[in-house]
Amino acid sequence: MQRSDLTLGQLATAVGATPRWVLNTLTRLGVPRRYAEPLARRLALARTLAEHAGTPLSDAWALAGRALKEADPHRTWRHESPNGAVVLSVDMPRFLTSYGARLALALNHYGERRRGRRPRRRGTAVERARAWGIDTTLLTSALSRTPELRLRTLHENMEALRSLRENLRRREPGRPA
Repeated sequence: MQRSDLTLGQLATAVGATPRWVLNTLTRLGVPRRYAEPLARRLALARTLAEHAGTPLSDAWALAGRALKEADPHRTWRHESPNGAVVLSVDMPRFLTSYGARLALALNHYGERRRGRRPRRRGTAVERARAWGIDTTLLTSALSRTPELRLRTLHENMEALRSLRENLRRREPGRPA
């Protein structure tokens, strides 16, 4: 997945950290602040390595980059020290699943306010209704009349309804109309 339009809040949610932690970490590592999905994935793995393996963050960042580049997403990635005394293993399917869940949460439920002006509405309400496929001929014809003519038409319709109600009340039960 190549998303390049994450907000800071979405990136932090995908990483599982606070926005402040993300900003401080990116500054400390000297990483440009281009909030993209690959950055979030690598930062999430680096955070996991730093917290659970006790690795310094700069080393965890390098290991995370190497692991994501070399690893098969369906298998465990292993890294051995040069003398073989220490082995680091990352369950990539489990990591990618939990990361994917956090990323989905960030993309679908994170309601950060966008900066800048809100986009202006394009066209009038009638034009937007037409764009949605609504038949606006009756509305347009009613709005083209003067207010006096619309009130007269409304009054005539009210009188017609009143006479219909009176005729229904006068009608005797069981007698056809």
